[in-house]
Amino acid sequence: MVFSLLRRLRRSRPPPGRVQLADIAESSVLLEACPARAARFAPADARRNGAANPFLDWVSMPVGLTAHVLRDVVYDVDSRVLIKDGDLVAETCYLQPPELLAALRVDPARLIRHAGPGVAVPCSDHWPGNYYHWMTHALPVMAALSDRPEIRRRGRLSWLLPDLLPWQRQTLDLLGADGGGWPVLAAGRQYRLDRVVYCNIVAGAADFALSRLCQSVFPRMAARVPVTRRRGLRLYVDRGGAGNRVIPNEGALAAALAAEGFCVVRPERMPVAEQIDLFRAAAMVVGPLGAGMTNIGFCRPGTLVYELVPDHHANPCFLAMAMRGHLNYWADLYPTGATGQDHVARWEAGIDVARVLRQVSGLWSCGTRPVLVSDGAA
Repeated sequence: MVFSLLRRLRRSRPPPGRVQLADIAESSVLLEACPARAARFAPADARRNGAANPFLDWVSMPVGLTAHVLRDVVYDVDSRVLIKDGDLVAETCYLQPPELLAALRVDPARLIRHAGPGVAVPCSDHWPGNYYHWMTHALPVMAALSDRPEIRRRGRLSWLLPDLLPWQRQTLDLLGADGGGWPVLAAGRQYRLDRVVYCNIVAGAADFALSRLCQSVFPRMAARVPVTRRRGLRLYVDRGGAGNRVIPNEGALAAALAAEGFCVVRPERMPVAEQIDLFRAAAMVVGPLGAGMTNIGFCRPGTLVYELVPDHHANPCFLAMAMRGHLNYWADLYPTGATGQDHVARWEAGIDVARVLRQVSGLWSCGTRPVLVSDGAA
């Protein structure tokens, strides 16, 4: 499984030519210690015939979310990797191709000494324009560090950001995190930075963890959005024209759910504030694994979430998010006909629409008596 692989990778020592943050940091700040917790599901009676749920034995990752203060490092814009004295910083090599990392060096022809003010904070990962990655990697870093006095006293924080899309600017306005970005960093360049704060959240450290810090960005943003809808909506999150994990017959599934009273939504077509207001009003959210499901972070506690998980990419990140937000979560694994484990492969076989409808009906019947899911922490 994806989460097991990531656990093994994070426990290993770096190969030659790489260093770890803890070994080169001037100092480190523990932002949050995330506990290990067994998966919780609701409605509780769904477990009785839950053989297709791929996460029944899942346990959240115990991890420390940390900010490391570094001096005199090089930031490679294209890869988002930090380089210290010629060595790659292992934790910043997040999901980069091995061949790219093997060839990555400080290149004097591309190197610029950055003259920006304050302390640089890398905030984007290898997929800067993806909604899930932005909301769960970039925004929590900015929210966490802007609120920490021991970080702020080191100087003005300057976010290292990609060329922002309009919806990303909307999220920054709603988040209200202090700090300011430098001018957009030039593609193909490397920047020598005098002072850096690197937070491991940006490299996915909290993806499978029960992080209150990461969850906190959602209510923080929602507090700035007026409530215009009454709770009770049932939503289907349509992947529509997404390039990854395309479901050939998703149109038939969306039409069938619409006939049952669901509102079929394409979140990427809406302003962020409208997405917040919509998901905050949801009583049930159904959808396939994908970035649009990130909006369950805005759902109220007790909301029923049913995730359609492709068997070629069983990723528990939304289970972790549901547990953080005290949502009633269930998932089923659906055969896709894809060969091998691949997070971008399309569903070669269409989804079983009748099966989805049966499961939705059963969960909704149970979900009218919601059992609040708890992560076990006070």
